[in-house]
Amino acid sequence: MPIIEQSSYKAPPFPLCCSHVQTILPSYLRHVRLPEHWEREVYHTPDDDELLLDWACVGSDRLLIISHGLCGSSTRHYVLSLVHAFNKAGWDCLAWNFRGTGGSPGKKWKFTTHNSTDELNWLTHHALTVGHYRKIAYSGYSMGGNLSALYLTREAAQLPAEVCGGAVFCAVTDIRASNLMFHHGMGRCYVGKFLKDMIDMLKRKSEQYPGKLQIDEFEKLTTFEEFDDHFTAQYLGLRGREDFYRLASSCYYFPQLTVPLLMVAPKNDPFLAGECYPVEEARRNPNLYLEMPASGGHCGFITLGGEWWPARRAVEFIQECVEKSTP
Repeated sequence: MPIIEQSSYKAPPFPLCCSHVQTILPSYLRHVRLPEHWEREVYHTPDDDELLLDWACVGSDRLLIISHGLCGSSTRHYVLSLVHAFNKAGWDCLAWNFRGTGGSPGKKWKFTTHNSTDELNWLTHHALTVGHYRKIAYSGYSMGGNLSALYLTREAAQLPAEVCGGAVFCAVTDIRASNLMFHHGMGRCYVGKFLKDMIDMLKRKSEQYPGKLQIDEFEKLTTFEEFDDHFTAQYLGLRGREDFYRLASSCYYFPQLTVPLLMVAPKNDPFLAGECYPVEEARRNPNLYLEMPASGGHCGFITLGGEWWPARRAVEFIQECVEKSTP
């Protein structure tokens, strides 16, 4: 323990239970409305850039900070589902947009990466200043799941006392192993789409900063490893991609976890591998809860009827964390 042997997620019937169907279909067919209380804030960062923050507040002293996936935004269906579920449970929500997403190009030559725990730390302290929250929890999907887990683990020594835990889904906590999943089959299709979106983001940023990059060189890239060597590692001032993977994969910091964290990693997720399934660490660390449903795809979790399962599961787990931590 705490490996959760029996997941409460019930897979839909064939063919909806197929991993790729689960991964792709919800992105096109799930439409979730904006919550009634939805206000955008332009947050000016300590490094003189700006982040777009979307707040959904119900007057609570509890806050959920939500991090979206790679090339996503705060209005993706999986983010809004969490917002609705936590608002209903009496929580305020802050869904933030990574640099260059959500409609803002940003003001600086800056990008949010898997390593950007400084940004989560800024938002946490900003929320404590403007909201006077007594409890703060985190949730995220894919890249946002790893970033949330990295903040709770690598930065454990500096977490504010109000931080009570988190729940992440399909988190890419072992970046190197995950990238290998994109070398064959449908993986090539996924990486092609992501690389196009990432290169488009670089193109937009390069229009603000002419001469920073030779964009035509990026058009030839076909793998995440190539992108991380050509851009990510250099942007972070590292020697190469392996340094980036070691620095920014939260799996290396799980032993430092001091607050409850639920990791939901479907066994049929086509993006996950290696220590994205940290079985041995979950057995050793009483704060790491690992749930591995047989189905779910990557951030899909097709749910027939009722509230979307990840949103319901996150509320259930984080509410339990708060109850246990409250005298």
